[in-house]
Amino acid sequence: MMSRSELARASELSALKMVLVGVGGCGNNTVNNVKRYGVRVPTVAVNTDAPTLQRISADIKILIGEGAQKGRGAAGSPELGRVIAEQDMDKILAPLRDKELIMITAGMGGGTGTGAGPTIAEAVKEKFPDKIVIGIVTLPFVSEGPTRIRNAQWGLSRMLDAADMTVVNANDLLKERAGNLPVSQAFREMDKLLVDIIDSIVGLQDIVPQPGLVNIDYSNMEVLVKGSGLGFIGIGRGRGPMDAFRAALSANYSEADIRNAKGAIVYIEGNQSQLVMRELDRIPQTLSSDYNIMSIFWGIKPNWKLYEPKLMLLATGVRSELVDRWLQGGV
Repeated sequence: MMSRSELARASELSALKMVLVGVGGCGNNTVNNVKRYGVRVPTVAVNTDAPTLQRISADIKILIGEGAQKGRGAAGSPELGRVIAEQDMDKILAPLRDKELIMITAGMGGGTGTGAGPTIAEAVKEKFPDKIVIGIVTLPFVSEGPTRIRNAQWGLSRMLDAADMTVVNANDLLKERAGNLPVSQAFREMDKLLVDIIDSIVGLQDIVPQPGLVNIDYSNMEVLVKGSGLGFIGIGRGRGPMDAFRAALSANYSEADIRNAKGAIVYIEGNQSQLVMRELDRIPQTLSSDYNIMSIFWGIKPNWKLYEPKLMLLATGVRSELVDRWLQGGV
């Protein structure tokens, strides 16, 4: 029989080892925001731009291309970003070796994030094939011009090939939904969206097993995420579980179609009065009957501080006409 301290130690050792790697300006900015919102995940910031890296609140900062670029960036060249990352890959991989799930976030369109982000994902999967790699990328505004669009197409294609699952967010969809919001506030909305996505992934390790429910563990996630391609993560809040579920479905910045997805993970946070079993049960039923998703795992995370339920929906192996247009050069 194990003592309480031994059980606590075993629980600590079984906790999923995650890390967030922010690459380039956009990725570094996401790391900063994750720190500012208090998300409990180790962070690594990778950049070719020394002044930008100096301002980032990451646990580990890695300047790449210091010899060739002297800390002045990748000149908007994804190919240069790729070459620099390959040359400095050993020091990039060093803090990732003991991690099981690696999230790589980057903006597509520039040099460092576009070139180095997918290159890091490729290197992780080549050297550590058992690790799960999730790419979280942001597409530029189409109005940013043909060069950044071509760069983004190249980087997006490589990230989709390299990572186990890639979540895509398009700035143009943000612009459509932001309406008359000031530019600074609109970008804060995207910043918060990225933080919510990362926080929801991190939160999967805190799910409390509930008798009678199909619960989530790392093996469930591994089966659904490994080699699944395009993914969708939606975060929703509402007066009840179904309202939160509908809000999560609409928090879609890639026009993802989750019908016939490979599988889904759902977890919901709330206090006991908010989590009514009858309504909770409707969520997997809806995913199965309306979206033809057959493999569904779900769990509950008690949180007495929430005024209304919060739900995360993760779907793997989804389709997106928007992503297809980007890959085919039709934007």
